[in-house]
Amino acid sequence: MIDKLLSIGFLTGSRAFKTNRDDSDYDIVYSIVDSQKINEIIDGLEKVPSDYFAGYYVKNDNKTINLIPVHPHEYLPWYLATLAVKETLLLSGIKDPIKKYSVFMGIVSLFKGTVDQLQNLDAYNDVKKQILELTNEAK
Repeated sequence: MIDKLLSIGFLTGSRAFKTNRDDSDYDIVYSIVDSQKINEIIDGLEKVPSDYFAGYYVKNDNKTINLIPVHPHEYLPWYLATLAVKETLLLSGIKDPIKKYSVFMGIVSLFKGTVDQLQNLDAYNDVKKQILELTNEAK
């Protein structure tokens, strides 16, 4: 199931940053444009609301998955922030989850304020395709 979800969104959070514990959840960001596709993948699973951007948790094969919906214009900033934190978090020495979250959201805000906004959903689809290709190459 995680692979299917990652064909629509991307991994962020502790598992992406390589700071996870064995019991850490899988944080997957997706665009609200793709909500129907996500719902088809998780059909039949109980959704438990999370306090993370109006997202929700589902459980599958003893894995907790945190699904995080974002606006299409936020998709690229979240991805870029994930890459930035992935490359720098371990070197920073920051271990506290609240501080990690603060750093991450600060970087998302910086990218949201500086990355050119996509003008239409076709542009979002192109960006999503590039991100998925990059993510698959990194596997």
